[in-house]
Amino acid sequence: MKLKKEKRNLKPLGVKVIDYLVDKFPSWIEKLGPYSDMILFSKVSLYRNLGGYKFNFKNSEKEKEEILELLREGFSALPLFENIIFLRELNNNERQFLMEREFISKDCLKNFHFVGLGLDASQEKICVLNGKEHVEISCFCPELLVRDAYTECDRLDDELNEEFGFAYDEELGFLTSSIEKLGTGMIVSSVVHLPALVITGEIVEVIEDIEDSLFHIEGIFNIEENVAGSYFRISNRFTLGISEEEILDLFEGKIKDVIKEEVASREYLTQKAGYETEDKICRSYGILENARMLSINEFLNLSSAVRLGLSLGIIKDINIKELNKWILQALPGYIRVLNPEINDIKEENIVRAKLIRSNLGGEKCS
Repeated sequence: MKLKKEKRNLKPLGVKVIDYLVDKFPSWIEKLGPYSDMILFSKVSLYRNLGGYKFNFKNSEKEKEEILELLREGFSALPLFENIIFLRELNNNERQFLMEREFISKDCLKNFHFVGLGLDASQEKICVLNGKEHVEISCFCPELLVRDAYTECDRLDDELNEEFGFAYDEELGFLTSSIEKLGTGMIVSSVVHLPALVITGEIVEVIEDIEDSLFHIEGIFNIEENVAGSYFRISNRFTLGISEEEILDLFEGKIKDVIKEEVASREYLTQKAGYETEDKICRSYGILENARMLSINEFLNLSSAVRLGLSLGIIKDINIKELNKWILQALPGYIRVLNPEINDIKEENIVRAKLIRSNLGGEKCS
């Protein structure tokens, strides 16, 4: 590994970083566009490994520790990531919070002892150190602005390659431990809200079409085998034999096709079941205003109906930006980091309901 710039002596900030993060929302929340009611955010990730080192699944614990330290030292050359969080220094709630923000994956939670995380102040630029691959460079963006995210990822990739020298083959491209990421090593994803497709049942055909076209779709909040809130993540499943530009073109086209299907289903609902749809939306809003206990499953489903109501113009006194913030605030990791005294699900549900009532204007009954 090449370390060309002067190294600094850095210390992981651990819980102090977490305290800072829970007090600040990611910057993508503040930027809205034409697709913001149906696309929460998108993310571009580049997966890389260090030249001359084994993939992590082949490394011993001692070798993983050595690689983590090398990565930490190399990142000292980039002021953007001047402090690294070591996941092993955090508790379970804090690690859960990082996963809820999509900074780390479930794999990182399972194997957190040798994983680090670097992120900038905006929470848009993220680097996972020593996860499934040695380095994961990610950039978040509002709705479907994936080209902006890719441009920033590509810039960071060039800088980090100067520091580390990533494993690369002239024929295969960037070398990864997973064949799905071999080549460009680029995964693009969007979190989309598709309630009308779920209500009409058309989501089944959409899922089949996505999977048949070499893309992947999965529920974001899978609770008791159901996709709570109708939130899905769509991502590409191909990185070999195709350029980054081609991936972006195909991905944007696929997401726009899905959005067209969702819009058509919403039009069908308003035409064929207008009163029923409005009733469901307004009832959901009323429950959120007055509930004394809210499970995460119930909150996601109710807020999904409210989000649909905002899109259809039925609900007018809140906006998408506020609702996005409430979703992040209502997740278990966020609640438990802010309220470490919580001992069980009941207490968590009470805190969640109180938080949402407060967001909607305070107490509605005694």
